[in-house]
Amino acid sequence: MTLVIADLLKDWPCTWLHGSFNEIICGVKENSKEIQAGDVFVVIKGKNANGATYINEAIENGAVCIIAEDREHEKMCREVAFGIVPNTRTFLSHACARVHGNPSKQLHVVAVTGTNGKTTVSHMIGQMLTLLGYQTAVIGTLGLFINGKKVDENFPSLTTWSASHLHQTFARLLKMNITHVIIEASSMGLAQHRLDHCSIQQGVFLNLGHDHLEDHEGIESYKKAKCKLMDISRKVVVNKDDSFWLEKGKECTKELNWFGEEFIQLKEIKPVSTNVTIFDEGDCDGYDVEVGFTGLYNISNIAAAIATIRQLDIPMSSIIPLLPNITLPPGRFQFILKKPFQVVIDYAHTPEALQHLLSSASRITEGRLLVVFGCGGNRDQAKRSAMGEIAAFYSHSMWVTSDNPRLEDPLKICQQIVGNLPETSKIHIEVDRAAAIQQALRYCKPGDLLCIAGKGHESTQHIGDQVIPFSDEQTVLLILSTLPMAGNHEK
Repeated sequence: MTLVIADLLKDWPCTWLHGSFNEIICGVKENSKEIQAGDVFVVIKGKNANGATYINEAIENGAVCIIAEDREHEKMCREVAFGIVPNTRTFLSHACARVHGNPSKQLHVVAVTGTNGKTTVSHMIGQMLTLLGYQTAVIGTLGLFINGKKVDENFPSLTTWSASHLHQTFARLLKMNITHVIIEASSMGLAQHRLDHCSIQQGVFLNLGHDHLEDHEGIESYKKAKCKLMDISRKVVVNKDDSFWLEKGKECTKELNWFGEEFIQLKEIKPVSTNVTIFDEGDCDGYDVEVGFTGLYNISNIAAAIATIRQLDIPMSSIIPLLPNITLPPGRFQFILKKPFQVVIDYAHTPEALQHLLSSASRITEGRLLVVFGCGGNRDQAKRSAMGEIAAFYSHSMWVTSDNPRLEDPLKICQQIVGNLPETSKIHIEVDRAAAIQQALRYCKPGDLLCIAGKGHESTQHIGDQVIPFSDEQTVLLILSTLPMAGNHEK
């Protein structure tokens, strides 16, 4: 489809300063490094950087038009078309959808939000739809998955992708005959208007906890961002066990499906599986089924996925046979070792997620529960002591270490984590994450369970202004290969 600048600006508030409306355009981007000949560069003011700094680079790379919020940037853009709009983030969302032909309108898009569980529930929904025969894609923290298989390309390291990458991917998926797409909707993605012009058929609301408050400058703004998904979704699926979403669900006038303990109940947690009873509407007896993963908190996750599928008018009799085949995504209660002791890595990085992880782990260990974890730098500091108290409550011994310290002193972060705890020989501070993992592994005895929390699937660590390669999984495997009892390990 051939578009000119005027096609993006009609019916959109804009002050046009100079250049031709009829310039043919190829794409719309906010990253100057991704600009190609014929693209429109949209200037975004970020928390740590201003896109105006990169106007010259965008023009050098071939931008034919610059859209900004401030007239002061006009002098940098004399050789190309230039206009200003009230909000470049909302314009970017509109323009990216328009330039790709509004592809989300031709897809069934499911958006999942929640402080915890977005990735797990997204992948559970995707797996169920794929098993039911639908052509399905999942987009989010772990990248792009098509019919359950990861696409090995470089994608944004964001939970909710930028509007430019999202709509471009939607268009690509349409050409591949994909019909259903599940995306993760983060609070920042919603607040920054990345999903404003995405046609969302189902919005799934999991829980509301303690995370990203530093970005939103408080809990009320965080709640407001999350609630935005309810406004832009055609149908909603809501957690009846979460007090915040319970009230919002009661106020909602859209088609709504509930999920929670009323509909799915835990029977037994085993080391690598869980037995549950699932109740359908009007069904008193329920369906007994064993799912191939563990974790008390995953009962709510599977309930959310089932409720989402049921809202598509798919009968429970078609869903139940799928459940034993559902697996957790990488880095979510992922077993690295099962014998002679167990080692699990998990992405838990909020107080709620850590409590869910450790309460479940405590139920399946025959020996001691050991924990390695830390908290990210330049993030909500209030959760640090809370997470320390949770880890101390559940664990026999714990190693407090670096997560992604970023620009903060990692030792000070560790000290904040243990600040409210009494001094004890069972609490260790080791800033070097690899060294902390090594110490914990050497401390393990047969029957113990070691939980390494916070990074899960991540393959890098942010220290200072550097991003270095680091994987909890690979670190564990390397250390295990050097232990004397390595030959007895069962992965």
